[in-house]
Amino acid sequence: MYGQQMLSADMLSNSLRQRIGDYDIQINTVPAVPISGHDTHINIRISSVSNIPITDTPIVIRISDGKHELLETLPVFLSSGHYSYNYKFDRAGIFLVSVDILDNISILDSSDSNRTLIFDFPIHISEPFWAQMDSLIIPITVLGAVIGVVVTLVLIRKFKCSNKVI
Repeated sequence: MYGQQMLSADMLSNSLRQRIGDYDIQINTVPAVPISGHDTHINIRISSVSNIPITDTPIVIRISDGKHELLETLPVFLSSGHYSYNYKFDRAGIFLVSVDILDNISILDSSDSNRTLIFDFPIHISEPFWAQMDSLIIPITVLGAVIGVVVTLVLIRKFKCSNKVI
């Protein structure tokens, strides 16, 4: 490929993925489980199905709660197949993050050759309390296992001692 620079858009880890036509879109959030009232980084990766990053293509990000549209960005042109957007969800629940791609970059042309491809991604937003509880699951599980082992050892020792008396 003489004269062309080969770009590669890095894959997003822990992401949702959709493919429509020649577009492959991944989306993830940081933190992985967004918390209401806190900033959430929404990362978007768009490439062709052959993994070539989509560049200089306008996208619009929309966020809705299923009943009402909460946000619609102005068109943004992708750079190297990636885009990151910060948003603060005001409450817990399931929200829809939509990425609209104008399939033909000739945006001034109003002919039918311009079409919008819409990619919808459901995002679950947690309450701050439940997000804290999620981070405590491993310590609580370990503590429960330790207590279970200690109780088992004490019962075994008592059982052995009671057998020696007889």
